[in-house]
Amino acid sequence: MQELLQMLKALTDAPGVPGNEKIVRDVTASYFAPLGEVISDNLGGVACVKAGTASSPKIVVGGHLDEIGFMVARITDEGYIKFQPLGGWVSQVLLAQRVEIYTRNGPILGVIGAKPPHILSPEDRKKLVEIKDMYIDIGAASQDEATAWGVRPGDMIVPKMEFAPLHNEKFLLAKAWDNRIGCAVAIEVLRRLQTETHPNTVYGVATVQEEVGLRGARTMANLIEPNVAIVVDTAIAGDTPGVTPDEVQAKLGRGPVVLIYDALMIPIPPCVS
Repeated sequence: MQELLQMLKALTDAPGVPGNEKIVRDVTASYFAPLGEVISDNLGGVACVKAGTASSPKIVVGGHLDEIGFMVARITDEGYIKFQPLGGWVSQVLLAQRVEIYTRNGPILGVIGAKPPHILSPEDRKKLVEIKDMYIDIGAASQDEATAWGVRPGDMIVPKMEFAPLHNEKFLLAKAWDNRIGCAVAIEVLRRLQTETHPNTVYGVATVQEEVGLRGARTMANLIEPNVAIVVDTAIAGDTPGVTPDEVQAKLGRGPVVLIYDALMIPIPPCVS
């Protein structure tokens, strides 16, 4: 169990936004390496091949490496960072959140801010602050100072939140569960197969750029040409205040969730040939 927790910490602590997954890809590849042949596609996804007693069917198990995050859009004259979301963000979760900007000189800590509510009109206080009106404060006094520290447009930005067990140690806190948990499942499946005989070839897969259009899933599928794909991702928990069973039925600790519908496909029922 301790080894599993250490792997989850390594995967979730690593940064990796869409198009900039190298750091977390290297972490994932290091866990794949002892388990089989490691291959990669031309977009940056990584996979591990566990050969069985037959070359087919080819079975893929895996998730995606990238997490939702941001990139530096521009640096203001006063040294504040304006940022571009990468993936789906709801603006009300961002204010006062600590982030790290990964520059060529290393990570720089910052905090997301906006115009103080004290000087907003009563009407504006009731409105959600839009991301375009937010900034990241890194403590720089000017654009030149921020640039001297290594900040450049396009730099990756991720939330600053380290892996930690909650007081009930069955529950874990971290960023990027979506979808480092899928990568962890792929690694764990291959690890458990090391002592098993199986009449197929199994691929543990970690793809890139899922949060901006499933791009890496396409390149990896073209590389492997699988017969079966088991995609592991996260889901919404339905055991939090305000959520009804008609909205979400899944609950933490009640086992895995099997999706029967999403925006891209409706799986064919087993009774239909």
